[in-house]
Amino acid sequence: MSDVVANAGKPRPAVEYKRFSAFHRWIHFLVFASFTVLVFTGMPLKFDQTTWAKWVMNATGGVTAAGIYHRLAALVLVFCWSVEMIAMAVIVIKKRGRGLFNQDSILPTKKDWRDIKGMFAWFVGRGPKPQFARFTYWEKFDFLSLVIGTAIIAVTGFMMWFPEATTRVLPGIFLNIALVIHSSEALLAVGVIFIFVHFFSAHLKPGSWPLDRVIFTGSLPVEQYKEERELEYAERERQGTLDAVLTVKTVTWRTHVANAIWYTITVVAAAAAVAMTAFLIWWLVA
Repeated sequence: MSDVVANAGKPRPAVEYKRFSAFHRWIHFLVFASFTVLVFTGMPLKFDQTTWAKWVMNATGGVTAAGIYHRLAALVLVFCWSVEMIAMAVIVIKKRGRGLFNQDSILPTKKDWRDIKGMFAWFVGRGPKPQFARFTYWEKFDFLSLVIGTAIIAVTGFMMWFPEATTRVLPGIFLNIALVIHSSEALLAVGVIFIFVHFFSAHLKPGSWPLDRVIFTGSLPVEQYKEERELEYAERERQGTLDAVLTVKTVTWRTHVANAIWYTITVVAAAAAVAMTAFLIWWLVA
């Protein structure tokens, strides 16, 4: 008993699986930050006649200031997209395309379709839960939605940002088309992030509540890794490479401070999800 009391305040080591590098964690943070700025400076323009839009626009400093913030955030998002695409291209070139569609790939495979059907069967008690490798089908959906959606929003956004250059190449009506596509794709992205796939997988999915912190911390408990990524864990054990992705992390007071931050993020995200859901319902019935 005395040993327990004596060691109560000491840091505790924990073995964790290192899933994301600092590079990917920073990319995610910059995307997260820039996307948030884009939402709060862009959505009010789509619904400029509503009271909430006018309030948000005033809170950001007015139309001129919001436009500056929106463009700066857009540059950050495009930068992150470009860096990630270049990094992936370099990996593919180095490997000469090998493993592009293996079980650890971020690209969709036939197994993902089987996993989708298997999950629905598991939901209704008609089969076992599918086993997953490095990336699940919903994570691939998240990633590809970001890649494709960012490209669409970026192209249409730059068309409107530089209208004179655009109309030297295309008829003026394409600016109107760009506006419709830009705002509609942005609304879809907000719905996916704040309500559907990403919010559920990051906060509400069993094992994630109140927040799946791995993209912020870079690692997760090895027991959780074994449970969630059965195929990857088994393959690394078979190859003898498991130790290469394991790391020892020490639980200190900083860990508890970080936990408080994650809970705060969860509360803010939940509030945003509720607000977005209420707004979409209002928009559809109004």
